[in-house]
Order: sequence, then C-alpha cells, then structure tokens
Amino acid sequence: MLRRIENVWIDALGLRIHLDLHRSRHPRGTIVFQPGSGAHARVYFLLGGLLARRGYNVLAIDRPGHGLSGGARGDCTVEDGIAVATAAMDYARSQLASPIALMGSSMGGLLTIFGLLKGLQPDLAIAHNFVYPGKLWSMRWRSRWVARRRTRPYPLTELVHGFHRLSDDPAVAEYLRSQSDPGVAWTLSARSVASLLGFSTPAPPHAPDTLVLTGDRDKAIPAWATRLFTWWSGLPRYQLVVVPNAGHLLFHDHLDRSVPVVADWLDARWAVPA
Repeated sequence: MLRRIENVWIDALGLRIHLDLHRSRHPRGTIVFQPGSGAHARVYFLLGGLLARRGYNVLAIDRPGHGLSGGARGDCTVEDGIAVATAAMDYARSQLASPIALMGSSMGGLLTIFGLLKGLQPDLAIAHNFVYPGKLWSMRWRSRWVARRRTRPYPLTELVHGFHRLSDDPAVAEYLRSQSDPGVAWTLSARSVASLLGFSTPAPPHAPDTLVLTGDRDKAIPAWATRLFTWWSGLPRYQLVVVPNAGHLLFHDHLDRSVPVVADWLDARWAVPA
C-alpha cells in the first residue's frame, strides 16, 4: 500500500499543499480525506489503501503546517482547513473519478461538518466524531481570550483528552508517546485553536447526505457528545452510526469494523448499475 501511494501537489492559500493519492483500479468515486488533530495524510495509509481496494480513490490532505505541506508548523485555522479541502475537491473533480465524498476523522471530522455548514457541496460526506465548541458562549469567550492573549502553541496532549491513552495497541501508544514523527504537528498554533473554539455559522437549508461515525468506547470525544453536537449543529440529512466496542482511533485500531461501515454506506449510494 505504501508503494502505491502517489504524491500530489496543489496550490492553496499561497502555499504548496501535499496530498496522498491512493488510486483504485476501478474507482466508483473519490474520497477527499481530512486527518485528525496534528496528523498528516500518511498516518492513515492503511485506511486509504483498504478503501482503494474497495473501489474508491482516496485523496488524503496534509493541511498547512502538517506533513509535507507548506506553512508554519501546526498553523491551520478552521477557515484554512475548509479552503484547502475545497481546493482538494476541485482537484479531484478535474483529475479523478467523480462523484466526490468529503471525509474526515477527529479534527478532520469537525472540519468536514464545518465545511458543510459553510456551504461545501461534495456529493456525500462522512465525519468521524463531531463537537462544536462555538455553540457554547464559554468557548466563544475563551476563543477571544486565546486570540488576544496566548502566544504559546498548544500541545496535542493539552487539546486531546487522554491523548496518551487513545490506543490499547502498544505500538500505536508508543508512537503517540514518543512524538517522533516529524510530519505530525505535535503542537498547534494559538490562532488555530482560537478559530476552532470560536467557529460558528448558521446551518444551510440543504447539505449532502452525511454519515457520522463514533465509537461507543471513545474517551476523547464520547458518543453522546458527537450525537448531541451533530443534532445541535442543525446539519440536515445525516445518519449517525455508533461502532460497537470501538475507541477514538477508529481508523487505526478498528479498521476491521470501520472500513466496512464506510465502504458499504458508499456502495449503497454509488452502486454500479447492473
């Protein structure tokens, strides 16, 4: 799977943005994928490779300041993330198989739904996890304080609840503990965090069909929180699926369960006519 990845470069926000392309031999469509907090595209290479085997191109994003993309390390606001996702979808529509599904995990899941709320129009959308801090006045106040007062970046261990306990897999746990991957933004800029805490926008009257996923043992973003905030967002036309006996790293520790859920949902909507 690693050998089959193609490096793609696009321009967005005045930066060179890197994408991983997992090309399917007989694609039914293309998934534009947004990684989690601090992560980069290749962290999800197994997910991309498995979905390519199921018949979908996967175009995974290195956000600005992440992976091989340009920009200050860890500096990518919500608005920047939505702009880069838009550019990646434009590339997919012009160069790869249509239709297009916008998909994200953890922070990428938030960016996916935030993008839909701002009017992005992929054909379908898939979001793993969702919270909406800007729905709470306390978070909007904190956003203003961070934007005006904080200069130090935020470590992921401060932002992600139970960061070092996200995985029961010893290898994954050591990866998170060692913080040795130079492509990961192990700290995020204050302005990026402020944009996350303060983001708020009215829900649009129309949005594509959306699958929202969560694990029933997720301690970072509990299933009840994903359920509550997705409903509170006002997003129309979504289906929420709780994956049993699964934690936060749904696309690392639980690929045997999460990939079939995603692929079957897409298959049902993008089935090849008989």
